[in-house]
Amino acid sequence: MRTILTLIVLFNLTLGLQQVQAQSGKSYQEWLEENRGGGKKATAKKAPVKAKSSTAKGTAAKPAEEAPSAVPALAPPSGTFMGTIACKDCQGIKTELTLNGNSKGSFTMKQVYIGKPADKSVVNSSGKWFLAKGNKQNPDAVVLQLIPTAGDIDPMYFLQVSDTEVKLLSNTQDEISNSRNYSLKKL
Repeated sequence: MRTILTLIVLFNLTLGLQQVQAQSGKSYQEWLEENRGGGKKATAKKAPVKAKSSTAKGTAAKPAEEAPSAVPALAPPSGTFMGTIACKDCQGIKTELTLNGNSKGSFTMKQVYIGKPADKSVVNSSGKWFLAKGNKQNPDAVVLQLIPTAGDIDPMYFLQVSDTEVKLLSNTQDEISNSRNYSLKKL
């Protein structure tokens, strides 16, 4: 009984930390390093912001240098996204993800595992979603973080490719590098 209670407390603590991290707008790894005292990344991230503000005051040469690294602003994802994403032990996962709210809202997701027995083929979940900036491959990436509060799924991460497409990331927020489909398109 004591072990079960301890696991429940740890689970709730972990979920709470993930939600706080997600609300900070940083990747989980950045947030974790910053809160463990390894704030070197956070300092490095703030430097470009200062450079942009000095550019607003300043010289004509700097905007031209910074322009190639600028990422076009994407609208926060909203609406319903659908697609069939790759699956390790089935023919695919038909996924319907509905995002409600502007940049911090709720989500519902229905996943149908194609080729699985009927009693194990449908997973419904819901929870909160947040946007974070950056992952290992791209510090300017917009990462959609799904934090479930109901259903049998772990937190999930999607790269916002465009206003009409999101692409599943690994559980460490890395891009999945193979030729299989991991994208969901907006209806």
